[in-house]
Amino acid sequence: MSQAAASRGRPRGRRSVDVSLKGVALTLVAALACALPAAAGETVVYRCLSADGSIRFEANPCGADAAAVTLRPSPPSPPSPPSPPSTPPAAAKRPREAAIESPQSFALRQQRLAQIESELGALARERAALRERHADERLALAVREPPADLKPAQRAAYEKARVRERETVERRQVKEMEFLERRTARLEQERVRLLRPGR
Repeated sequence: MSQAAASRGRPRGRRSVDVSLKGVALTLVAALACALPAAAGETVVYRCLSADGSIRFEANPCGADAAAVTLRPSPPSPPSPPSPPSTPPAAAKRPREAAIESPQSFALRQQRLAQIESELGALARERAALRERHADERLALAVREPPADLKPAQRAAYEKARVRERETVERRQVKEMEFLERRTARLEQERVRLLRPGR
């Protein structure tokens, strides 16, 4: 046998021995995988190589080249933190006020309502008298005639003074009426609150 033939023969012998040892080792691994029980929830499958080179997984060993693969389930998600307790409504924090009004409170409320009615009546009469007085003041300013012996320059000054006096009177009258209106509005608001107790 030539040296070339001998050199070609030796590598083939080594590859066959390597393949045999590899097959034996994979068979032992598969057998051990079958013998060992899987942990709770784990599944053992085998990775096999088809003739066309594709990879498939089977439940049983599919040959000497089968490789055991352990499938472990994904860990459970941590429990969500408990939601904070809902805030109780304001009505639950304090006891509700008694719906029944005491006799003393009722009497005081009725007494104040009578006072308000009396004050509103007095304000209405005062407002009517004030309107009459304002009308008289405006009429007096309108019909007042300047002195007959005034010279033209003095008459012009007199008219200007009368205009300023009329404007001053009108501003004072407006302020007096606004003051009465504010007093009336405050009393009416108080009367509404007293007529609807507990709201």
